[in-house]
Amino acid sequence: MEISASDRDLIAVMRRYFAAQAELESLKEHSEAARQAVGEAIAVFYDPRQNAEHAAELQRSHRLMGEIAALMQRAGA
Repeated sequence: MEISASDRDLIAVMRRYFAAQAELESLKEHSEAARQAVGEAIAVFYDPRQNAEHAAELQRSHRLMGEIAALMQRAGA
């Protein structure tokens, strides 16, 4: 059985989707644990402008959410 190019592309997209989703879940768990450890309010902790210490991680989460949405659109096409 031969796999078509479009099937290979879909498989690659879905692999990246699941990897990005797993990374996002890990970031969320880490961020929430850090927030609870310092006792910071949600609105303050998750605002990269107010939380310089975790800003890169928060921005990575936002990029991953965008990537996940784009991958789902691509998979649906």
